[in-house]
Amino acid sequence: MQQDQFTIDHLRDLGFIGFVPLAGLPKGCRSLPAEPGVYVVVCDPASTHGYLDRSVGGRFKGQDGTVDVPTLIDAWVPGPDCLYIGQTTTRLRSRVDSLVAYGRGEPVGHRGGRYLWQLQQHGELLVAWRVNDDPIRAERELLDAFEARYGRLPFANLVRGRRELVAA
Repeated sequence: MQQDQFTIDHLRDLGFIGFVPLAGLPKGCRSLPAEPGVYVVVCDPASTHGYLDRSVGGRFKGQDGTVDVPTLIDAWVPGPDCLYIGQTTTRLRSRVDSLVAYGRGEPVGHRGGRYLWQLQQHGELLVAWRVNDDPIRAERELLDAFEARYGRLPFANLVRGRRELVAA
């Protein structure tokens, strides 16, 4: 049997730290690093999940991130705790702050992960991060490994993101 991957324990083994509630992060996310890196949003494996008919996420440029519940059901990946993998080439604190602000309903430009905000337990989601000098590559490797294990992207990753390689 293949070892469980993309669980909270597995992500800790990969060097992710934090695992703090998204809902509890103060505006500005000053406790997060000001370096580039990758971040993940996870759910507690003991929690049950359900879906909201309407997203609580912001309306950036007037766009509503709501999708129908059957779309969310189809996107759900049973097994892993990891629901979303993201990266930033600038500052983790700024990018995660945008994610949190979008989840509070603010009109910010962080539509990545928007399915998170239609989960009934969105207030229980945790975020973890890992500083990385090449976050584009790190995100791609994580998404590749997730897809190899589960046959699809994480629940809230709707696209693969940037795929270019930085010269070695």
